[in-house]
Amino acid sequence: MTLFNVTQARRIASGFFPDPTICEKPEGGYLMVNSSFEFFPGLPVWESEDGEHWGLIGYAMDRPEQFSYDSMGNSQGIYAPTLRWHDGTYYLIVTNVNRGNMILTTRDPHAGWSDPIWVDGWPGIDPSLFFDDDGTAYICGNEGSSGEEKPGIYLAAIDPDRGRVLTERVHICGGITGSNPEGPHLYKRRGMYYLMWAEGGTESGHMENIARSSAPFGPYEMYPGNPMLTNRSTHLTLQAIGHCDCAHIEDDRTLMVFHGTRNNDEYPAQGWIGREPYAVWFEWGEDGWPHLSDQSYDTPLEGDGSAAERNVSWITPGIDADHRYWVMAPPHRHHEEADVALPPQDDGAGAPNGPVEGGQESHLAQSDGATAPNGPVAGPQVDQTAQSDDAAASDGPDGPEGPLPATITVDAIEQDFSLQAGPPLIGTRQTCFTCCFTATVADTGQLAMGEAGIAAYANADHYITVAFRAAEHGVCQVEASVHNAGLVSVVGRVQALAAHPLTLVLEGDARGYACSLIEHPFPDGGFEANEPVVHDLGRIPGKVLSFSNAGGFTGTLLGVYAHGAGAVTFTDVTYA
Repeated sequence: MTLFNVTQARRIASGFFPDPTICEKPEGGYLMVNSSFEFFPGLPVWESEDGEHWGLIGYAMDRPEQFSYDSMGNSQGIYAPTLRWHDGTYYLIVTNVNRGNMILTTRDPHAGWSDPIWVDGWPGIDPSLFFDDDGTAYICGNEGSSGEEKPGIYLAAIDPDRGRVLTERVHICGGITGSNPEGPHLYKRRGMYYLMWAEGGTESGHMENIARSSAPFGPYEMYPGNPMLTNRSTHLTLQAIGHCDCAHIEDDRTLMVFHGTRNNDEYPAQGWIGREPYAVWFEWGEDGWPHLSDQSYDTPLEGDGSAAERNVSWITPGIDADHRYWVMAPPHRHHEEADVALPPQDDGAGAPNGPVEGGQESHLAQSDGATAPNGPVAGPQVDQTAQSDDAAASDGPDGPEGPLPATITVDAIEQDFSLQAGPPLIGTRQTCFTCCFTATVADTGQLAMGEAGIAAYANADHYITVAFRAAEHGVCQVEASVHNAGLVSVVGRVQALAAHPLTLVLEGDARGYACSLIEHPFPDGGFEANEPVVHDLGRIPGKVLSFSNAGGFTGTLLGVYAHGAGAVTFTDVTYA
């Protein structure tokens, strides 16, 4: 449909960081925040000086009291934030689909965010804020889920400091197709109000549209060139583009961010990394409309290291309220201090909570009175790897060598990969198709019952594991398995001596994953030269985890888990 109107877009973060919202800082530069769904800590906050090179500076939602829910499932939780600055304060409005719409605020995004201000009487998802020249604040979003409202975008005035909707909720736009209008943003440019919104669903039919009016409540004139951008009906690597937000809306040249998915060259194409943010600049015409019409964007399948591909951020599906996950990373090879903050390894952006002595154990995540500067945290308990000093220039916390390995201890309980009993694993986002995730267990006897290992996890019904079972008679059974909507297939199985350290390996490429086990015999083990023994456990197609098969709104998490009984320590946990 638009193959003759294609240009390259710059990916600005890698892995599932969907629904980007961007905001200019008053002192110059930009902030970006993304949806986080069920994962905690949530609402990742990025910073950039030029709009092209970004570093993760922390999370707006890093305390359990900010993430309210009675129960949690996959692709629930935190949807589609909008970040705006007004009169010295940053306002972050977002949907918690398990509770309602809420606003977090801060004057300094490096110093933590407030508890939620709940917006009563505002249904629907994807809320957005707009501050007019006269100080009036508006909230817009889509229809509620009761079925009583017609589909489209709704607007009202709001007091954002109290979460009070001040005027009647007015339907201002139904979209151009009527199919899932969502993610609206209202702007003002040279006396006119511009409404942008996504439409067509967040899959292959995704698009972005724009309309304008002389008044906030309309009527709105549709842009004749809609959709502004879409990759529908193309075979481009980048698909499902949309959900845009803009900075410099008043200028002749505007910075726009949007998300999309990278897909391989299978037929039909498959992608399982998730929706990722991209940035482009566009210009405006003399007629007051953007120079964008049916615009398509593309990207290479693999990254070049400039889009936070080396980012390692330990997160859990749901809050780790029982403190079952402990993460420790060694001091940075090139620095004497270790920064303690979540995430434990970022792409060189620095950490918000300040340095502590390298090698100390961190208790940031405990709820027994220990606090970070922003209050108690109930995420993974972290002793943080030091960060690089230059977010824009660094390839990662250890430069071109990549992130340092972590040590993670998991207190096992009897559970499956659902979230009913608490987080089933801890992991980091997969950022490239070509990658390798490994973890070593030196003492398999720590697992008294059940299984433990590594996983590529899309959701509770779609995941891949390389895991060992609790030893019997001095022998461990190690299996590579794929779980696909209730169908469980074991693609490889081997027995290993329980006394031997085991390294579990998932090696990714554009078609899926190669699974293997590295067994490390002791000097008296009878192996020639006591060299490690590599066991090939087979290959698993990545399409099992893809959007088209697994569904959902996130992507692939690579992590470690222990289900059963015992406290299992994984060493040399590495993503490369």
